[in-house]
Amino acid sequence: MGITVEHGYFTEGSEARAEIESAGLHLHEVDAPPSGGTPIHWHDVGIHFYVEGGMFRFQDPATGAVHECGPGTKFVIPERTLHIEEEHSGYKGVVGMTKDPVPQPFVRPPAEL
Repeated sequence: MGITVEHGYFTEGSEARAEIESAGLHLHEVDAPPSGGTPIHWHDVGIHFYVEGGMFRFQDPATGAVHECGPGTKFVIPERTLHIEEEHSGYKGVVGMTKDPVPQPFVRPPAEL
């Protein structure tokens, strides 16, 4: 299963938090500062991200699509799925992780996949 993106998925943060809880995921709050991006990488954990503020941009190398995820967007990046974080001006949201604690290092290079 690949990356999925659903714009206009939720309107209230409480909806996102309730869905994370009901799915049995581990809730984390995110307040990311501006970034120049992160080259192609993967995580050893599945990510269910609900954007509450700002704009998160990432690329799916499997399709070449660049996703601009603003408030109300939910995106899911399955465990061990390559992706590229694009430059952004910061964003906020909540994320449901499939593992707790989150395996480290969090950002892993393609060579380790």
